[in-house]
Amino acid sequence: MKRFALTVATIVCIAGCATPPDKIAGVPNAGPCTQADKERLATLTNQQNKAANGDALGVFLIGVPVASMSGGDHETEIAVLKGRCGPPKT
Repeated sequence: MKRFALTVATIVCIAGCATPPDKIAGVPNAGPCTQADKERLATLTNQQNKAANGDALGVFLIGVPVASMSGGDHETEIAVLKGRCGPPKT
């Protein structure tokens, strides 16, 4: 029974981790892509990379996705901006 509870807890923690920005699909929307949108997308992509790495480390060390729990996950806004502007140029 303890093994089952541990397995379920592990799955829940991993599912709550921030998604890497390259795995976030764009959501089509009708807005025009401005330079400010491109800059915001680049900034959020950077932050999302850090959040995904922080979550992976947090789950490994203490079993909790710290970055996602503290508001570091920007998946929704990245999806909207990617739908408007496409993936950021690196």
